[in-house]
Amino acid sequence: MSSDIDFNLIVTHEPGLDNYRWVRSQLRQLLGNDLIIVDSYQSIILAKVSNPHEAARVLREKLKDSSTPIMRAIPVDYVTDPLIDKVEEIVKELAVKIPKGAKFRITLNGHLYEVREGFLRRLHTLDAIKRLAEYIDRPVDLKNPDYIVFIKVVRLFKHIEKVAISLLKKEELMRIGGGYS
Repeated sequence: MSSDIDFNLIVTHEPGLDNYRWVRSQLRQLLGNDLIIVDSYQSIILAKVSNPHEAARVLREKLKDSSTPIMRAIPVDYVTDPLIDKVEEIVKELAVKIPKGAKFRITLNGHLYEVREGFLRRLHTLDAIKRLAEYIDRPVDLKNPDYIVFIKVVRLFKHIEKVAISLLKKEELMRIGGGYS
């Protein structure tokens, strides 16, 4: 995990102030003192916990059949700037953690950038995914992957863009109410 990580759990929820308050209450009840809410905006809560994969599992299990407004609890392994070069380095590290023969997909929410001739250029999502997939020597399966390299651009403190990157088993991206992305 990155040493300069600002958050390591993304919780998405249904819109509205009442839902936001309900979600904060549920998070505090289920995760207790282990939870630090770092920032929140537009139905997204960025938090820090000691073990993000375990915290997300607890939320999925405890809220599975409830009427919670929480849609997903996504553990985060790395946080970096939204530059393709930085994301490539992390994807190289994650690629070796995908077992041989396991199928994968890359999910990218948001846009990555590259520096070209001194200027920042926004990459098309598909171009960024193709470029990142070159570092993963495993079969691609977009419908039923064993692993998902999940990359999400988030805003921190209303003006700083960061990229949250995770290697997830497909059940870790499951909606709390059931189903997949």
